[in-house]
Amino acid sequence: MTRRLSIFISAGPALEIEREVVGKSIASLPLSVGWIMKHTPRPGEVPDPSMEAVATCDFYALLLGADITAPVGAELEVARRAGKRIVAFLSEVPRTPAAYVFIRRLPEEWLRFSGERELRRLFQKTLADQILERPESYGMSLVDWEALSALSSELADEASQREEGDITPRHGGAGSDAVIVAPGRDLPSGGVLIGRGQHPS
Repeated sequence: MTRRLSIFISAGPALEIEREVVGKSIASLPLSVGWIMKHTPRPGEVPDPSMEAVATCDFYALLLGADITAPVGAELEVARRAGKRIVAFLSEVPRTPAAYVFIRRLPEEWLRFSGERELRRLFQKTLADQILERPESYGMSLVDWEALSALSSELADEASQREEGDITPRHGGAGSDAVIVAPGRDLPSGGVLIGRGQHPS
């Protein structure tokens, strides 16, 4: 089977828009490999008590908004025990006391964002830089490496410019568990097609 990169995104049910932004950001990365995305189960979804998707993912990301909700904390602990690098994104919104306590207890640096465009930029830049650190481990070709390097530089330039306004994403399945196929590959059974043109810009 073709190698796909896997990512687990811990995010509570109030962060539906952010889940969409992150999903579309991953789908629009200029790579010739596909992705498997897994998320914190939504209310009513059956959780995996073993949290295998967290323990075996290539990348782990945590999104926090106004409050911390179960099972995000448990997912974080599984990721820590599995030796995952914790990348944490913090929305600049009013927070509950429980969220403040959680933020203070997390030793990792929080990447703060205000609005969807900033989250898209931060998430893509962080993920691109992680892949560029060890491209051979993720099956990157030279073309992939060059494209991802160019994107990282472009996002760094974008960060130096003041961004104005937010873009509301079109919801199309990027906030759910999904498989992102590499260009030219068949869509697997149960896959969700997320077009590259559907990401915030």
